[in-house]
Amino acid sequence: MLSEKRRSTLLRHVRSNGSVSVEDLAELLNVSVSTVRRDLDDMDERGLLRRVHGGALAVDGSPAPAETSMPERAVHNLEEKRRIAAKAVELITPGGTILLTGGSTTAQMVPHLSAVPGITVVTNSIAIAYEIGTATGDVQVLVLGGLMRNAELSLLGHLTTQALTDIHIDQAFFSAYGLDPGYGMLGAHLAEAETDRNMIATARRLVVLADHSKFSRRSAIRIAPVSSVDTVITDHGAPEEAVTALRAHDITVFQV
Repeated sequence: MLSEKRRSTLLRHVRSNGSVSVEDLAELLNVSVSTVRRDLDDMDERGLLRRVHGGALAVDGSPAPAETSMPERAVHNLEEKRRIAAKAVELITPGGTILLTGGSTTAQMVPHLSAVPGITVVTNSIAIAYEIGTATGDVQVLVLGGLMRNAELSLLGHLTTQALTDIHIDQAFFSAYGLDPGYGMLGAHLAEAETDRNMIATARRLVVLADHSKFSRRSAIRIAPVSSVDTVITDHGAPEEAVTALRAHDITVFQV
């Protein structure tokens, strides 16, 4: 059985049962225990399941969570997103290079960017690039190429990753789909996850923008572990225990 087909079968079995042992998976797939362990370790790293001693647990029962459209997200918790975005811009170093991914919160950063002199914005979002070009013409924009996901006007895939090779990014700003203080930043689309991880890997610092609603969301897709996050900007409605847990990981948390 080819590795991708095997892993797809493995993941379906974990999700349908909730939990499964290494031995059962080895028997089901007719492969060695060591092969199953390698598959589980890799899929845990990708956020598709949670590795435990002797087996694995399902992170979510569905392949991907439902996500509202961009226009719907743009007006949800709008005031909180505006405050979070304004604070995010305060963290940008003049003359620096930042990465902005598409999202309803990162979009709120655009009107403030011209206040920071000499910056370059790298983005895989056609929508973000257009907004910067029309609203803040003095900000230099570098658009990453790739396959366009029409619903979000975002670019992803091998070409996007390849374009990052020679780019030095000081700070990456991500609008999180969800944020689990014990697990990491969560995504809604498996197709985007690998591109997001590669973008994070090129940045010196990761800043996550997440209003209080993001802390109650769950997903099988982990974009980045907690250890990769440097700063979280949220609002005063964020759960106190979540803020405490993030700070326990030495993450700087701003509540605005």
